[in-house]
Amino acid sequence: MVEKTLHNVLINTAMDNLPTGAFICDREGIVRYMNKAYAKYLGLQPKDAIGRQITELIPSSGIPAVLRSRQPELRQLRRFPNGSRLIVNRIPLFSNDGEFLGALSMTLFDTAEQVQELLKHVASLDNAIDTCQRHIKTALTSPYTLESIIGQSPTIIEFKSYLQRYATTEEAVLIQGETGSGKELVAGALHASSYRAEGAFVSINCAAIPNELFESEMFGYAPGAFSGARREGCIGKIEVANKGTLFLDEIGDLPLQIQAKLLRVLEEKQIFRLGSTQPRHVDFRLVAATNRNLKAMIDAGTFRADLYYRINGMRLTLPPLRERREDIPLLVRHFLNHMSHQTITCDDKAMNILIRYSWPGNVRELRNVLGHAISLCQNGCITALDLPQELTSSLSMDIANSRDQLRTITQETEAKILRRTLHSHNWNVMATARALGISRAGLYAKMQRLGIRRQDDS
Repeated sequence: MVEKTLHNVLINTAMDNLPTGAFICDREGIVRYMNKAYAKYLGLQPKDAIGRQITELIPSSGIPAVLRSRQPELRQLRRFPNGSRLIVNRIPLFSNDGEFLGALSMTLFDTAEQVQELLKHVASLDNAIDTCQRHIKTALTSPYTLESIIGQSPTIIEFKSYLQRYATTEEAVLIQGETGSGKELVAGALHASSYRAEGAFVSINCAAIPNELFESEMFGYAPGAFSGARREGCIGKIEVANKGTLFLDEIGDLPLQIQAKLLRVLEEKQIFRLGSTQPRHVDFRLVAATNRNLKAMIDAGTFRADLYYRINGMRLTLPPLRERREDIPLLVRHFLNHMSHQTITCDDKAMNILIRYSWPGNVRELRNVLGHAISLCQNGCITALDLPQELTSSLSMDIANSRDQLRTITQETEAKILRRTLHSHNWNVMATARALGISRAGLYAKMQRLGIRRQDDS
């Protein structure tokens, strides 16, 4: 009994100290409780309101309507005798057994100033949310467009033409190309040119994720899915890419188990987070890239044939830099403009070296070489001395090899002519020398140098 009395005292004390007004009527509309804040709005003491009909205190009260309909009326505007205009909620009250008991009326704010403060706070939160959304969108937007693919060679123009046509479809695209040739740039340009350009561009480097983390990274996980998981769970990269583009770089490194699950997602358009049985619908376009021979991997049993044919419907093969050398001057100018605050040029000798180099690391290697050269050049001009030694030594080796090849061809041609002339003169050295316009001693010297002997003709 004492505990029940204490319970009632605590409730009444709490209600009386609320900064907002509240009162309770029974189902006949008789006031059974009113706190100090609400009584103040009416210019009364709480005890003066108890036992009176609510319409006697507030002729225009909305409580009778709630008692009749037994439905709540929320966020209603109420004008009080003291001039206050407040928002009130009127709520029907039921017992645990469902018996209708009466109604509660409660103001949402003590003063109009509180409403203004709340509106300011909501506006501030809206601004913060907008800022966060802009940051998230920026983070999930590709920085590349079709214009980011630099080049005017026939090879690259044809490549960009195919890219534009593929961008208008929803099919998966497989980008093939050597390391450093710009596959992620192409994927970003494909996204930016597609109908999904306003959606997220989610890039995953399959070679950089440990196998044991792949499933949770790709598909996300439910709360408590495994030891060490976040309490609230985690969204996966595939869900983040919903309504946008999912780019899987180095797809050849995708574990076989994940390959099977990815194929199912592509076919069913839904995923299951790790530890969850709740399916989640996803709508994304897949763009994959690799520098590996996927057909050879299929033969070796390390890549699924059904996934390969699912992603290989549209293929873009990015040409290596050595096959479009005419684009190198354009690329050099582009990189120099973007890598330095001052105007940097490249002299003819250095440019010639850059054009003739084989570029095993493709465009990425060219960019790195230019970054190295910018840091060394003087007076704003890159010379051959500013280029890495492997470029100049490689070029020297190529020139030396060319000279050796020319010398070999010359000697083989000279030997063939000598043998044919000697044979036509029945190996008469004097007659052959006269026919060639050289001395007999000179002919013998050439025969010795080229290893020509009469017995070779037999």
